[in-house]
Amino acid sequence: MSAAGGSAGRRFLALGVGETAARLVAFAVTVYLARTLGADRYGLLVAALTVVMYLTFVVDAGMEMVGVKAVAADPERVPALLARVLGSRLVIATAILVVTAALAAALLPPQDGQALTLYAGTLFGTALGTRFVHLGLDRAGYAAWSRVLGESLVALIVLTAVRQPDHLLRVPMAQIIGDVTAALVLLRLLPPSRRPAGLRVDLPDTLALLREARPMILHGVLGLAIFNSDFLFLRVLKDAASVGYYAVAYTLISFVQNLGVAYTMSLIPTLAVRRADRAGAQAAVDDGMAQAMFGALPVTVGGLLVAPALVTMMFGAGYVPSVAPLQVLLLLVPIALVRNVWQAVLVAYDRQDLMLRTVVWAAGVNVVLNVVLIPPFGMIGAAAATVATEGVRTWLSARYAAGLSMVMPPLRRFRKVVLASAVMGLATWLAVQAPVPVPVTIAVGAISYAAVLLATGAVRLRRDGLPDLPL
Repeated sequence: MSAAGGSAGRRFLALGVGETAARLVAFAVTVYLARTLGADRYGLLVAALTVVMYLTFVVDAGMEMVGVKAVAADPERVPALLARVLGSRLVIATAILVVTAALAAALLPPQDGQALTLYAGTLFGTALGTRFVHLGLDRAGYAAWSRVLGESLVALIVLTAVRQPDHLLRVPMAQIIGDVTAALVLLRLLPPSRRPAGLRVDLPDTLALLREARPMILHGVLGLAIFNSDFLFLRVLKDAASVGYYAVAYTLISFVQNLGVAYTMSLIPTLAVRRADRAGAQAAVDDGMAQAMFGALPVTVGGLLVAPALVTMMFGAGYVPSVAPLQVLLLLVPIALVRNVWQAVLVAYDRQDLMLRTVVWAAGVNVVLNVVLIPPFGMIGAAAATVATEGVRTWLSARYAAGLSMVMPPLRRFRKVVLASAVMGLATWLAVQAPVPVPVTIAVGAISYAAVLLATGAVRLRRDGLPDLPL
């Protein structure tokens, strides 16, 4: 493995461990809220949060990905960059909050409008976010564990203050406190030489930032629309129960997808500093693909085997219909993680316009496939449409990356991960047949996978920190 790839791998491990911990905390809060608030009130919060997720892309202004590259390429410009970005994002967040509050009061029932307005307050956490700076400066640990801090604070407030359905508005308030606190801590943890001296608040500059970020904003919004469209089509073409079952299946998949986004961000700095060196950049891509398979294959293989027992254990026997769509959606994991690598290439080479093209074409394909597949096949059709859509996005991303002279590594690069996944699959299948409890089955699979990787030298332990992934 190249030094660049090793750096990206350790950066991903640091970020991935923190992201996993944060997501587990958030998942526990989700289960608690769903049981405490009841379906109706919890659904109200989910609807409000979904709207705000779209607005987050506008406030972020593309910095979550593009900013990582900019910082890695020129760390000295960070204070000036932050003064401009934080000031502009605060202006954008304030404007969106005011408009959202006005529209919510005029168009929605009181409780719905209040929930939406409060969730819009979380945009200030996004506006103050400096995670992209820490990643660009190779400080992934700070970026990861600040997220854990924020989610843990949210969990503490929710478990303390939300005890009955009438407490639902306390949930977005807890989220505001957690998000803003994490953002301020991360800002404070910046090296003194990289902190902004002040904030630059200027309307023309804010509008200029939005124009620059337009491709990334549209990419994020359309990507989220692809995710949400499955639920909309299922509700219209099937029924509400299908939406609920499908949401459970997608909850487990989205957990892994978020780690894929984290990997994209960890790879961008390496590619950004090596873009002038084609051989070095290609080596980083080769490492990136191997590392993507390192994370994706065991999830897909193991997930297919434990899905029935896992769904029943986590959500109850009433959610057995979620198993089949989950198993189809598991095929999405390696496809999406490969796409993440190609997206990192496009961002590092300043081709956000090509990223936007991939998601525009994919959004169109997704609509057609949903209309064709959901009426006869229901949730299975929706899952198949999602997998096929991601296949289109990945193929287009690879094609555009090839135009930048970045190509897929030879298949032999994946042989150790494939071998380890096969052994893990056999061990997991034997545990399922026994049968043993789901946690034990997962542990058996994980131990067998790690043992083969260590035996073949695909993973090397280090005394001074996170392991290397030579693969």
